[in-house]
Amino acid sequence: MKVIFISLLVAILASIVSAVSLTQNNNSYTLKNNYATVVISKKDGYITSLKIAGDNQEFLNRSYIDANGSKAGFHAKRSTIIKNTNDHVEIAFTDNVLNMDWEVRYIMLNDTKGVYFSLKLDHKANYPDTQFSEIRLILRLKSNPFSWLQVEDDVGRYLPTAEQQKNCQVMGPKEACKVKTGEVIHKYDWSIDALKHDVHGFATKNGLGCWFVTPSMEWKNGGAYNRDLACHQGENDSLQIMYMAGSHYGAGDEYPKRGENWSKVYGPYLIYLNKAGSPQASWRDAKAVAKVEKAKWPYSFVSQPGYVKQRGSVTGKLTIKNPLNNSAFRLEDAVVTLVQPESNRESIPNQQWRHYSFWTHSISGVSPNFSISNVIPGTYQLRAWSKGVVGEFILNKTITVTAGRTTNLGEIVFTEKRVGPIAWEIGIPDRTAKEFKHGDHFNQWGLPYKFPKEFPNGVNYYIGKSNYARDWNYCHVSVPGRDGKYQSIPWNIYFNLRKKPTGTSVLRVSVAANSSTALSVSINGGKNSAEVANFKDDACVRRDGIRGFYRELEFKFGPNDFKVGENKITLHARKTGGYTNNYQFDGIMYDHIRLETPGL
Repeated sequence: MKVIFISLLVAILASIVSAVSLTQNNNSYTLKNNYATVVISKKDGYITSLKIAGDNQEFLNRSYIDANGSKAGFHAKRSTIIKNTNDHVEIAFTDNVLNMDWEVRYIMLNDTKGVYFSLKLDHKANYPDTQFSEIRLILRLKSNPFSWLQVEDDVGRYLPTAEQQKNCQVMGPKEACKVKTGEVIHKYDWSIDALKHDVHGFATKNGLGCWFVTPSMEWKNGGAYNRDLACHQGENDSLQIMYMAGSHYGAGDEYPKRGENWSKVYGPYLIYLNKAGSPQASWRDAKAVAKVEKAKWPYSFVSQPGYVKQRGSVTGKLTIKNPLNNSAFRLEDAVVTLVQPESNRESIPNQQWRHYSFWTHSISGVSPNFSISNVIPGTYQLRAWSKGVVGEFILNKTITVTAGRTTNLGEIVFTEKRVGPIAWEIGIPDRTAKEFKHGDHFNQWGLPYKFPKEFPNGVNYYIGKSNYARDWNYCHVSVPGRDGKYQSIPWNIYFNLRKKPTGTSVLRVSVAANSSTALSVSINGGKNSAEVANFKDDACVRRDGIRGFYRELEFKFGPNDFKVGENKITLHARKTGGYTNNYQFDGIMYDHIRLETPGL
């Protein structure tokens, strides 16, 4: 009995020690546990203070929640304490912005190392039309000491000091800034791809860190296709941003209409505070926490209306075949995603926003198994792609997901498009231009400006001699003409044939990204093909991306278009918009190019 009493006493004392508490005054709420203290303004619903236990360092200068580049802002009209126990404190703030009801929630549990944030948008049928391109939470951390920025394992650095950033010289594009050290910093160099992303934020030199930890980005417009801004400099502020909706890379606007009942819950995601000895150690710790948070998803503690806890899963086996011999490709880093079928109501997956989307990645092997878990019940279209295989593949039927059940699709078989043996190819089909010159450091300002000096005669690529990592630029950009106006120049591919093909050949061009550029091709100085001009602008060139809106193009040639000996295929890129007297950052990024020739 004595042992039982002591055990109960220890348990009670432990629960008291580890409890979360809520206090308030006329101006703010304070959420506190053994790990962190978070202060939230009653006036706006903004976080005004972030501190970690045992360290008096204030993280924040300020924070805010807004839309459309600060043209509209959330300012709470009401706050409600949803829950206040020793284990769970939750507060809701509400406002109506852009003809939508907004509800922001903050949750701190007794073991939360920071605070959870979520936002619900609700457009009722009787509300007027609305439109927005951005919805974001911004934490403006103190740049001194929070000077280490990191958004991916291989993308992290110390930022210039506030003094070095002061009165910087605006470059092109306007978001780029030349600081006193001579370095040009560009905020889009710290953008992220949603496909595999789970952490971004800042740290101090001694490893005090503030990170957005995202267990799921199912709510992100564009889903697995999306790229968006994450962090950047701001003199005395280090800006840590979560774009819950964002259009920086062509994702487009969101536009609920009168008569449409639409709502979505963004998050919850964790604002994680830590201290780990160094910025790198802080990052590694945040990544480890992301794995733990993903394992908890969907969170059992969330009570926000619209957040779906009862979910299903989709499993199957992915096979992509070579049509010439019916063999299955060995897949590498393949992706399977669930989106909405394209329709008059739903755009291409890159620009879908009404619904949630789900995906799995890093699938490898011959006919590998795949599993997509925690899928909200509904009807979806399945799409897939893989490194090393050309194309994006779409299942010819929709999939229905039911709560509490696994939808087993069995073996899904797709076939790559290919009309004949490969005469030659340039690059690696992976939906990026990373393998080409500068592609391994694409998130760096000014690379398009280097092209005229590095390729004064344009690209002249010789199959069997040239090296695409050195001799093929990551982007087919325009250059200054003799009159000073920018214009595109042709790129040439030279190759030898011992005999002519026996049938129609295909030049298969996979496009990784495009900004204001049309494309046509010619062979051996002949007439240009029909021009492809209906690309969507994904802004990757001007915003230092490497992966935008993927397209697969076919250009066909007859046997007599070729000759025995040396042949030349020319890629003709043409500016279709933007400025003419200064660089608009137009261009096309090739993912992979190959010539398929029957009979060779």
